[in-house]
Amino acid sequence: MTTYHLGPLVGGTIIQYSNSAGQVYYHDTVAGTTSYTIPNGFEDGLGDTWALDTTKSWPQWNNNRTGRAVLIDPNPPPVRTYLDDISIKADLELLVRVPESGEEIFRRPIGDILRFIFPRSEGFSVVQETVAINTHPDACLFKVSQRPGGSLYKWEYMLVECKKQGQSWVVTEDHLLDHLQGNGNDSGNCYGMVQVGFDVQFYKYENSNFSKVGGRMHLINDANNVLAWGRYIKDNPMSFV
Repeated sequence: MTTYHLGPLVGGTIIQYSNSAGQVYYHDTVAGTTSYTIPNGFEDGLGDTWALDTTKSWPQWNNNRTGRAVLIDPNPPPVRTYLDDISIKADLELLVRVPESGEEIFRRPIGDILRFIFPRSEGFSVVQETVAINTHPDACLFKVSQRPGGSLYKWEYMLVECKKQGQSWVVTEDHLLDHLQGNGNDSGNCYGMVQVGFDVQFYKYENSNFSKVGGRMHLINDANNVLAWGRYIKDNPMSFV
């Protein structure tokens, strides 16, 4: 495995390295020990500042107080879309590199994308490979409401059907409709979403009518539109009772 020399911590007795996977580890030249745990006294603190190490051929930032090195920017620019989220970005980059990935890999980013648009702080939660009340969608977006009497109630806001690249859009859409027709809301109303590969489409099932919301979009190339239509759905809830 390739080893990368990141430099010493302050004091010079502990040297930092990275393996080819990007894990940083520390070699104590006095004790002769190696550990992936940050050495005592060198933990990051409030108010610490970081500087880009321009001597390296890879991105690396060093703590100005301790010398500790990190390989991900500790002060990234403000997040504007889900493409700025490093976890989502990593999942999408993998799919771009390996477009023949299996269905379970294509399902990875969509949960975090939905959590980005529909945050827990607003009462939403995303459960993947779930069993909704009467059906088995690939994912379900739930919303919590509080009854006037004080008890909490979780209802189905959107059901999601996900398929890998190359699968039939029409068949996937039919599966989503089956799920929406069996949703557990008292009103029968529920939003839906289809993902096939990188393409997504929102839907609405209201008063037994199935219709599209917006157009078909690409998760990477149309990220702003995905966000806009997702927020439209969030801002326009349907009656669930």
